[in-house]
Amino acid sequence: MNYKIPYTVENRVHAPALSQVSLDGTIGARFDRLIYERVSGEFAVDEILREAEDCYRDKYDDEYGIFGLWRGEFWGKLMLSACRVCRYKDSEKLKSAIRKSAYRMLSFQEEDGYLSTYRNRYFVCMSQQEEVLRDYGWRSCWNIWSRKYTMWALIECAELLDDTVILGACVRMADQLLLQMQEMGIHIRETGCMDGMPSCSIMKPMLLLYRLTGDGRYLDFCTDIAAEWDRDDGARPNLIRNALSGIAPAHWYDKESGWIAKAYEMMSCFDGLCELYRVTGTVRYLDACRGLWSLLMKYEANILGSVGYCEHFADGAAYPDAATEACDVIHWMRLCYELFSLTGEACYMEAFENAYLNAFLASVNEDGRGGSFFVRSSGRHWYVMPQVQTKYQHCCLNNVPRGFINAAEASVMESEEGYYINLYTMTTVRFGDTLIRVSDSYMRTGNLTVSVRNPKPGKKLFLRIPTWSANMKWRPGAEMLPVADLPQQNGYAIIALDGDITLRLQFDMTPRVIDFAGEWRDLPDSDYHVRRWSDETGAPCNRAVMVPHPMAHIRRGPILLARSKRVFGKEEEMFDGVTVFGKERTCTAAPIRHDDLLGVFRVTLTCEGKTREYIMCDYASAANRPVEDVRYFTVFV
Repeated sequence: MNYKIPYTVENRVHAPALSQVSLDGTIGARFDRLIYERVSGEFAVDEILREAEDCYRDKYDDEYGIFGLWRGEFWGKLMLSACRVCRYKDSEKLKSAIRKSAYRMLSFQEEDGYLSTYRNRYFVCMSQQEEVLRDYGWRSCWNIWSRKYTMWALIECAELLDDTVILGACVRMADQLLLQMQEMGIHIRETGCMDGMPSCSIMKPMLLLYRLTGDGRYLDFCTDIAAEWDRDDGARPNLIRNALSGIAPAHWYDKESGWIAKAYEMMSCFDGLCELYRVTGTVRYLDACRGLWSLLMKYEANILGSVGYCEHFADGAAYPDAATEACDVIHWMRLCYELFSLTGEACYMEAFENAYLNAFLASVNEDGRGGSFFVRSSGRHWYVMPQVQTKYQHCCLNNVPRGFINAAEASVMESEEGYYINLYTMTTVRFGDTLIRVSDSYMRTGNLTVSVRNPKPGKKLFLRIPTWSANMKWRPGAEMLPVADLPQQNGYAIIALDGDITLRLQFDMTPRVIDFAGEWRDLPDSDYHVRRWSDETGAPCNRAVMVPHPMAHIRRGPILLARSKRVFGKEEEMFDGVTVFGKERTCTAAPIRHDDLLGVFRVTLTCEGKTREYIMCDYASAANRPVEDVRYFTVFV
């Protein structure tokens, strides 16, 4: 299926075809287990996917009348994952299941194109907000948000299957929405909750539909949303104007006025804005996306590699404790990936790697069957439970396969100039006749090989230089040479390719003991974020393991280290409050072989004449399994 409308601005760097890339090694095995358990296995298709379809048959997201639910997003998220996994695995069996599921969804579409889990199509606004707040505690309306995911997934089904019938259903969905907004006399910014951010994130699939059909109404709809985000009067959320303001997102508006800087939904809007820049070439859209990224790095970056605090932008960088929603880290990775694709600048891929190897992988259970709603800096993670009266659905878990797919696309990419080695985890990639392999052991030893076979004439190899390894070395022959002596561009070392090549790379894996850099402050007991540290019953089961004073953490290469009972961590030591924060100290970390974890190390930490020895592991593996123990791990020393 071809696009009728080309991009005005093409990506500077391009991903390989998904069928031509393989995530290998331990991470690849984790992804394969997730694929089977949640996407392609018999239970995944017959039970999990079928239940998500049934939400459209039953249509009870608006059963409470004034308080709407979000079951409508589940099928779209599962199907977006399935379409991309189908390309990744090149699976005819999965393609058949996708076709069957898509056509069942079409059977639920009404004659005028309406397709939703809300029986009342006009329930798109929060008209009784005070009553909703009194009875339910928060505003909730996800009608158009859910339609977004459904339409987006059906578009990807149409492309995968080359099916004009499915594409026609997407056109009817879009036309019905445009007509409904006109009939109701409202702007989409006024719909849903959180100042319309969930609803307005429909920009991304609308732009895909514009490019596939050439219907300018869909582009007009998207540019109108962008105009509403760049208002002189500052009406919320004014995303473009605020992203360029230099002000932290948590403080764009007064919290008491109802401002909710919801992380996942806001970043979903900027995902669409990146696409709108490609379509229109309007530089201000790209500037806003880059501006938001810079603000998040400054005010919201947490020690887990994600952004925000408990699904909100709430000065996340200011708190030593961290808790981040899986959906947030996935969409932070997406924003980083999109900006790298457009610019080729290494800072975006370094942030991607930090998120991917730490917070993201921590959110995926090693057995592939489940994961975490929130991952935390100590105690235990908040593992997913089925949401809104379903058996198998969860907003974050249904999104997780797309995070792995983004990593597959990002690992090795290509531009007109050459091949970009972005992630140094074990990967195999093909670009036509060119074969590129990245070996294992990056996180364990810091040594690996990159091999390139049959490179295209004139191409170069671009090696990302991590900021934590400025003395990175490479060996084209018998001697290790400083990468710093090579030509560089945008944070990449450049090597000319003249035929096949195998390079040995060496990274500086000296452990870095990092003090909390902010002005330490505790969270008040009444704060929403503290409640997110509670278990399902509301008991503050993890309050006791939150940091009581400034502490430090250890990083080795790209990964955050943790003490965990999984690797013989002792509870009395993990939570005794003793810290090396602000003190002179030395640290070593020797790798220990462990086949199931990404990295295990014997860490020796010497401070003020006293030496402590710990077995520590990569944070992502410290608690990536359901545990009830609320004192299971910690990243703090």
